[in-house]
Amino acid sequence: MVDRNDAGPRWSRPGPHRVVTAEFDDWAVVNGQRVAVIVRYPHSDTPLPAVVLCHGLGGDHRGYAGLGVWLASHGYAVLHPQFCDSLAIAGPRLGLPVTQQRARPEDASVRELLHTMLFDREHWVSRVARVHAVIDSLAGQSRVPARIRADGVLVAGHSFGAYTAQLLLGTRLFDVGLDHERFAHPAVVGGILLSPQGSGDRGLTARSWEGVTTPVLTVTATHDFGARGEGLPWRREVFDRAPARFKHLAVVRGGDHQLGGIPRADNEDQAGARVRTAIAAVTTAFADHVHGDEVAGAWLASGPFPTILDHTHRETACPTS
Repeated sequence: MVDRNDAGPRWSRPGPHRVVTAEFDDWAVVNGQRVAVIVRYPHSDTPLPAVVLCHGLGGDHRGYAGLGVWLASHGYAVLHPQFCDSLAIAGPRLGLPVTQQRARPEDASVRELLHTMLFDREHWVSRVARVHAVIDSLAGQSRVPARIRADGVLVAGHSFGAYTAQLLLGTRLFDVGLDHERFAHPAVVGGILLSPQGSGDRGLTARSWEGVTTPVLTVTATHDFGARGEGLPWRREVFDRAPARFKHLAVVRGGDHQLGGIPRADNEDQAGARVRTAIAAVTTAFADHVHGDEVAGAWLASGPFPTILDHTHRETACPTS
């Protein structure tokens, strides 16, 4: 379901392409470990721009299916890598049965393990390394019968996945022993950050975003609180501080950290369907604008889905890839 005023624009409904989903247990290898990836892509004879979509803490590469399918239906190849905090990987260390490894059980040992990984800088870097490996694999890949572009890549992520995506955009970390590290990938041309973190968390400071000049979409919600109760000013900090030439902020009015259930691996939750549709539409229009579609940028700037989202749009030049 979409707002009546948004029934016309193409971004407000699924795209014209039929989407294929393929799962690989060994799409890439990092430090001797196989990286599982789910790829969603359209049937198309033209080269496909890529979006690498990063799951949150304890999530899974099977999540965010609705957003991945939506983007793919509009002509994108969406790659969902699995990270080591996925319970399918971390779960066996705790002796979890397979039936519990695709959900987050309310178990103290699981919470403790995930909390440890959340604040383990080696794990932050391992996530970045996996995304680098996925992007590096795109040149000449033959796993799927589609031509995926190795340039013009967008990185996206929710929650801990947004933290990972921020680093790929050139966000820097300070006072955690990583001051001199650079995490950006040269193929990345923009980022989609869903519930990103602000300063004072995991090496992020007011200086962290000084080098982020590529386009950035920030999506959060009025009740999207951080672990220490941080609110909207904290969540939107990357939008406010990054000197990106094009950036857009969308805030879900009355929403929370789940953003209408965006992490789900299915679309069975109808309560958040309108929010998920709005976010998917804005995300797709942002991606199209990064790739040079001025009409998409104008639609974003108009503030679509006004009953669901509050918008702030800033642009100094039309981004092209």
